[in-house]
This record gives sequence, structure tokens and C-alpha cells, in this order.
Amino acid sequence: MTEYNLDLKPWRGVRPSNKGGAGNIEHVDDVRNIVWQTRAAPPTDYESALAEALSNLFREGVTDLPGIVDGLNGAGIHGPEGKAWTEQSFCDEMARLGR
Repeated sequence: MTEYNLDLKPWRGVRPSNKGGAGNIEHVDDVRNIVWQTRAAPPTDYESALAEALSNLFREGVTDLPGIVDGLNGAGIHGPEGKAWTEQSFCDEMARLGR
């Protein structure tokens, strides 16, 4: 099994619709439901390390933005371009990764 959906088609519109049936990525009956349904590519090493670090912080009860930023920096998980995280760079990166 692949780590991402090779058959994932892009959204038809600029933004996903919140109305049932509108803006579907695929027809439900035409696509096999796989674990990585919305991945267009496997995660990079950077994305995997960031996800693991965030999971660890959440497990420890850290949920506020300053705590997350401090926790990532303290764990040596660097932001984009190898720089230390700031609250703004973290929010920007989460917005980029969430697209």
C-alpha cells in the first residue's frame, strides 16, 4: 500500500464547499478508501519530525501557542529554513502545511 493517494484529484473550486455533495474531490463509489486519502505525496522527513514533536507536546499537555513554540525550539525541531520557531513562523507554517 502506498503512503499517499495516487488518484487524488484537485478540488474543482478554489475552496472546498461545506455543502454535502458539492465540490467533491472524487465520486465516493469510484475511489477505494485508503488510510492516506488526502495525501498527494508521502510526508517529508521534516513533516514527520514536526508531527512527532507536536504529538509529544500535546501528549504532555502543551496546547498553547507560546508553549508549542518553546517546546519545538527546546526539542531542537527547527522551523523552515532551519531557523528557530516564532509564534508567527509556526502559524505561517501550519497554514502552509494545511493547504
